Amino acid sequence: MIPYDRLSQIVPADQALACKAISVSLNQIAGITTMTLPSLATVVSGQETTRDLPLISALTVAVPPAVANYFTSNVAVGTGTGNSIVICDVLGTASGFVSAPALGNTISRFSTMDLASLTTIYYTMAQVASGIWTTFEPLSPTVTTTTIPAGYPAAGTYASQDLAIQALIPLAQAEIADLIVRYPTQTSAMNTDWNNMATQLTLEKQLQAQAGLNFANLVPNSTSSMYSFVFNMNSYGNDTQVGGQAQLIEGVGDLTTFTGQAVIAAMREGRNQIGLQSVGITTNGPIPADPNPPPLQANLIPSTYTAQQAANIVVV
Repeated sequence: MIPYDRLSQIVPADQALACKAISVSLNQIAGITTMTLPSLATVVSGQETTRDLPLISALTVAVPPAVANYFTSNVAVGTGTGNSIVICDVLGTASGFVSAPALGNTISRFSTMDLASLTTIYYTMAQVASGIWTTFEPLSPTVTTTTIPAGYPAAGTYASQDLAIQALIPLAQAEIADLIVRYPTQTSAMNTDWNNMATQLTLEKQLQAQAGLNFANLVPNSTSSMYSFVFNMNSYGNDTQVGGQAQLIEGVGDLTTFTGQAVIAAMREGRNQIGLQSVGITTNGPIPADPNPPPLQANLIPSTYTAQQAANIVVV
């Protein structure tokens, strides 16, 4: 309030307070300190109003609830801030956006559970499905028998592979039900992870359809697309939000190759440049902008006149 105190010593206090109020109000306008009052007055006087738009003029909030609800229900369906759509919502499965941590968690939780019986049942199913225990009747090639050896679940002879599998399914179901009771915490956590993976796949399909993305119509080995991707690598690297472009590219990149590591390095370079530029530091690389030696110049037709040629075409 120092300016007000000083001004109140020069002009009446009420006028000084009014000037202070105007000053505070004007300072809320972005860029006010770089413009003159005449230019501000010109712009303000030319602003259009909501005249003859009674429904707009009657608004008491910036966004009516009906409009907000529409966007919340139809557009704000992503996993970003405020349910915004991030690139991994559209292409995240390829990078393991949801599946990689979910599968990692599943393996970790399996290590805390006794799955020996269930593993044996599943192994037996796989053996039956492979046909290793199936034999054909010599006199009728279309007739088969499947024999699960002793020591394996549901051991015995069955008229087909299907019947042998059907005998194993109840055993698996019973074992799974027992595991749910014995390991409720692990079961609940794994169900959540797998539900999240299913939700991710459903959301991807929905968003890809809305975006008109048809993988069958993509042009393979497109040079223009490839160079566009490369030249925008710096900007991609600055999208570091969860599910953003940086996370997607890191997820699909092969970091065991020079190319994969170069892609990550380029994104890091973009983030470094933003940080350096924020404090006024400019950067330049060892690769010159202009080729050295310069390219040979084409011998183009003359584009200027000599003094004599100019004089010859002067119309007197």
